[in-house]
Amino acid sequence: MGKFPLAKVGEHPHKRGMEQLINEIERDAAALGLSPQHLLRKAIGASWKTWADWVDGKSTPTLATVDRIRAWVAKNQPLRAAE
Repeated sequence: MGKFPLAKVGEHPHKRGMEQLINEIERDAAALGLSPQHLLRKAIGASWKTWADWVDGKSTPTLATVDRIRAWVAKNQPLRAAE
């Protein structure tokens, strides 16, 4: 097995990571009452087309961009009631 084994036949490991990121953004956007596109717009000033390009696999964010998104989400999480 090589250094970067395929997750499934013909699937590259980065695709799993992108699917996880998309799910994370969808979850966070819903928790904030935003669409994924609006979350990206607020977090990184992304164009409205960015989300569609990521979902369609036409482009991917850099790790620095992912870090900026996560930092913005962490800063803007709604207050949770004490459990």
